[in-house]
Amino acid sequence: MQLQIELVASNGDYAVLPIHYNYLLQGLIYSMVKDKMPEIHAKGYAAGERILRLFVFSRLLGRVKAIKDGKIIFASPLKFKVGSPLERFIEVFAETVLAVEEIRLGDTIFWPGTIAVIPVPDFSTGKAIGRAISPVTVYSTLQAPDGKKKTYYYHPVEKEFGQQVKNNLLKKAAVLGINLPPDIPLELHPVNVKGSDLKVVYYKDTVIKGWLGKYMLTGDPQLIRLAFSAGIGAKNSQGFGMLEPVI
Repeated sequence: MQLQIELVASNGDYAVLPIHYNYLLQGLIYSMVKDKMPEIHAKGYAAGERILRLFVFSRLLGRVKAIKDGKIIFASPLKFKVGSPLERFIEVFAETVLAVEEIRLGDTIFWPGTIAVIPVPDFSTGKAIGRAISPVTVYSTLQAPDGKKKTYYYHPVEKEFGQQVKNNLLKKAAVLGINLPPDIPLELHPVNVKGSDLKVVYYKDTVIKGWLGKYMLTGDPQLIRLAFSAGIGAKNSQGFGMLEPVI
């Protein structure tokens, strides 16, 4: 499921935020669900050696008035989307947003505007095109000749990109009690992904690279549905890998 949340700047005109604001949005989401679903932040859901939070969120969506001095200035109102395969998560988040009078992101105060549930498309054909509304990041940690660890970020045209997306979705499915065979069909192919779609994001003190653009998914409808609710690739709960369907 996906929600779209509107944020109205309290000054009625514009909102000023750090260019790299992912951690602020993530903190807002945690604050909205922590009382009724503390496990989301406290322990998450174990998938082997990895911990999954099972939610994803988009970049802030709105008109950018200016970027300067490490800040981004948005015209008000602006929006963002949150997705999760956990219906309880979506319900709690929506109920909490509706109950609060104001929302703070950094030093900026917003009033919550409209909240809309995004209808789930019919994926029964086993084919869908999704537009990344937060960068998709897929990587491996490698050991350099000097013994130091190095992070290698895959390009969407590399076969490992699609393979890791599929493996990650299978882990999410298993956590949700959906046991699927590893050879179940799922392929991901970039659709008109350009060099300008590469985005470098600072999450706190970590540099993360990801790709916007459009992607075609073909294969098992359950995995495709999961891709749109939980996100694709890594670091979904840090604001990476959210897709919206392209009609």
